[in-house]
Amino acid sequence: MVDGRTPPSHTHYAWSAGGLVLTIATVLPESGLAFELISTYTGHPDTDTIATHLILGQGRDGEIDSCRHPHEQLNPVELARACAYDHASRLIEALGDSRCPARVELSEHTFRELERIE
Repeated sequence: MVDGRTPPSHTHYAWSAGGLVLTIATVLPESGLAFELISTYTGHPDTDTIATHLILGQGRDGEIDSCRHPHEQLNPVELARACAYDHASRLIEALGDSRCPARVELSEHTFRELERIE
């Protein structure tokens, strides 16, 4: 939900590198809003997780940010749900930067689909 209404949105996820890399992409294609967040989580039980977030949007400069997380707190191998929450948090933060109050709803169906792949 953005600015009190529900614009069309699409979220997709993909696994690669034997499940060690998870990418979650959300697109809001509505004219006047046109926004995209692509989050990639790369990790292994023997390393920290690196999360990279690419933000693209109409009327704003593209942004990319990377940060390191302890494996026990965030990783694509055992904690895909935590990655989805992190992505949602970044989405709310980025849309808030554009002065559009945002809310993200994650259903159990979303997590069943995501965790089915794990």
